[in-house]
Amino acid sequence: MDKISAATFLEGFRWLVDQSPPPIWLQIDHSAQVTEPPPSHTLNINITLAELFQALKKLQRNKVADLDGMKVKFILDARELLHMPLLTMFYCFLAEGFPKALSTGVVHVLFKRGNAFEFDNCRGIMVGPILAKLFAMILDKRLSEWAEQHGLCAMGQAGFHKY
Repeated sequence: MDKISAATFLEGFRWLVDQSPPPIWLQIDHSAQVTEPPPSHTLNINITLAELFQALKKLQRNKVADLDGMKVKFILDARELLHMPLLTMFYCFLAEGFPKALSTGVVHVLFKRGNAFEFDNCRGIMVGPILAKLFAMILDKRLSEWAEQHGLCAMGQAGFHKY
């Protein structure tokens, strides 16, 4: 992985916090053509109950509440009651698109060790909606499996292969 200077990283971090225009190296080329898989493609099928419960098992119970005050333990304790509403909501995300309201988060700076006033001794974490994280976990697993099956993972990344 290429290293970036502390000044460049700070520029990107300030952009995240201030919402000023992004630096050149963070701008996205919107002119690129993206080909969408056919609607019946395995990546686009409805999320199954098994996928949902598998992702729920990976959530860590005692994490901090999200921006709306929702805690992971609430979802885990109520999973038997919430599984159908969650599947319905995820179906809507796949069919209609991911809601912008669930795309927001807050970056918190955490002190690691050493001098708290040195930038290198801190790291940022993003606190976002738990429902968005759960949806992303399901899609990540699905996409990783698909990429492995189709030989699309770089051999140089073999240490990260799960399958």
